[in-house]
Amino acid sequence: MAESVVIWGAGAIGGTIGAHLSRVGHDVLYVDVVPEHVAAIEAGRLTIEGPIASFTTGGRAATPDRVTGKHKLIILAVKAHHTEAATRALAPHLAKDGAVVSCQNGLNELIIADIVGRERTIGAFVNFGADYLEPGRILYGVRGAVVVGELDGARTPRITALHRLLQLFEPDAVLSDNVFGYLWGKAAYGAILKSSALTNDSIAD
Repeated sequence: MAESVVIWGAGAIGGTIGAHLSRVGHDVLYVDVVPEHVAAIEAGRLTIEGPIASFTTGGRAATPDRVTGKHKLIILAVKAHHTEAATRALAPHLAKDGAVVSCQNGLNELIIADIVGRERTIGAFVNFGADYLEPGRILYGVRGAVVVGELDGARTPRITALHRLLQLFEPDAVLSDNVFGYLWGKAAYGAILKSSALTNDSIAD
């Protein structure tokens, strides 16, 4: 993987991951649609707060229309319903041998792969708790699972490098040969949560 990392969608999930990478010296480009958030990051005022971590950092930042160049690693962390539009916006900036990593809820890897190609798509499962409070402020409240894997389960040099990179954020990050198992598991659990709202029974019942 290239040393430079693009975080496309620098809110709760992307901002938290990017801030931890910036803090240890990685060159991070934050891309976000909120100009005030972009300005705060550029000014060195990206603050992570809460019981898990508390620090302020910053870095290069831009709105999508200001992004230039080609990049080998783009971590996509927008809301699921923005996946297609965001992927089409980032596609011109993805290097031919680069990859998009879907740090999102849902099975967005399938949408991403349709646009940039399956060989340039990496799967990820994230389950930590974070909230975007306001421009430049993110609450990191709960540690949780971070899992990455190639879509076909292969153990490649790039997935090994990505795993090591994400361990700088979450030391217990997992490298899996079945990332879709995690993603489908979370989707199923979400469906059970919604169904449980219709009854007084517990999830176990």
